[in-house]
Amino acid sequence: MLRPGIALLCLQSIAGCGGFLVDEGIFPLPTIHLVYPVPSQIGIDFKTIQIESPSGPMFGWFIPAENARGTVFINHGAVMNRSSYLSHYQLLHGLGYHVFTYDYQGFGENFSVATIETVLGDAERALGALQLRTEPGTEKIIIFGLSMGTLPSIAQAATNPDRVVGLMLEGSFLQESLPASALFFMGITPSPLAYNHIPAELDADTNVMQITLPKLFLHARDDEIAPFDSAMELYEIALEPKFFVPLSGLHVFSILVDHNYGPRIQEFLDAVTADP
Repeated sequence: MLRPGIALLCLQSIAGCGGFLVDEGIFPLPTIHLVYPVPSQIGIDFKTIQIESPSGPMFGWFIPAENARGTVFINHGAVMNRSSYLSHYQLLHGLGYHVFTYDYQGFGENFSVATIETVLGDAERALGALQLRTEPGTEKIIIFGLSMGTLPSIAQAATNPDRVVGLMLEGSFLQESLPASALFFMGITPSPLAYNHIPAELDADTNVMQITLPKLFLHARDDEIAPFDSAMELYEIALEPKFFVPLSGLHVFSILVDHNYGPRIQEFLDAVTADP
């Protein structure tokens, strides 16, 4: 059986054939199209889901948990696809939560050219698909954004969507604080003009000030992609209720090394899904 931590490390090292379209040019991005491993390889059942988009179907997984208290909806990062987060699915499933995860256009089995302008629309399509499900536990949704996925997650939560009871962010940032190397890994030209390529609707500092839902910020102190201080700035301008958890490890890898990761997520999830 492939250990989830090893799988995650292996998948991060695989360069795919994708790229973000910026100023009519394609900038190389290790968009991973190899959807492997799958949850069943770590003993977790799942259902494949299909979501229609302008470029063709996007694909995802619904990972059910017995007697689930809620459902965690995941917007993933730029250099990953949905198979890169098995450690997260294993944790959330073990805590008693369904997981709904999917790939944007240009990721996973969708081979169109990815563009950051479509990410929020893709996230909305996927969330809409989850909101139509009727399994017990899908009536309480927690949006979970990782890395680049924090941008659509914050934008979605700012609209107070139906069934959503909380927001979790790992590897969040203010756009102006990102180093050029981070912009490249998001598929954006690493130049002073890069910030103009992030659509206004994904502006984190504007959107986070609109969110009244409970918010959990998770961030590695040694994050080499999204600076720790940038996440703290974003947290400070966010509305209450909010919680910030500093962690050990590198960018979105704390789940593998920090023993506080699981307990703090469980504490937050159980609180926001508790009956009144």
